Amino acid sequence: MASDLVTKAKEAFIDDHFELAVDLYSQAILIDPTNADLFSDRAQANIKLHNFTGTPSSFFDFLSLQIRIDSRS
Repeated sequence: MASDLVTKAKEAFIDDHFELAVDLYSQAILIDPTNADLFSDRAQANIKLHNFTGTPSSFFDFLSLQIRIDSRS
């Protein structure tokens, strides 16, 4: 379930296990690809890893999803 993965990802992030956090957020995104917060949180973990090649993709996925959600409102 995505919520279990998110809980584990947040714990990993807090414990400075950023690679694990990225992996868990990625798994959660596969389950719930419309959750913009997952993309944002994964981008933050990538930033902590200084992985700036993965960060723009996550950030732009997040923005794209937010725009689609906002246009429905």
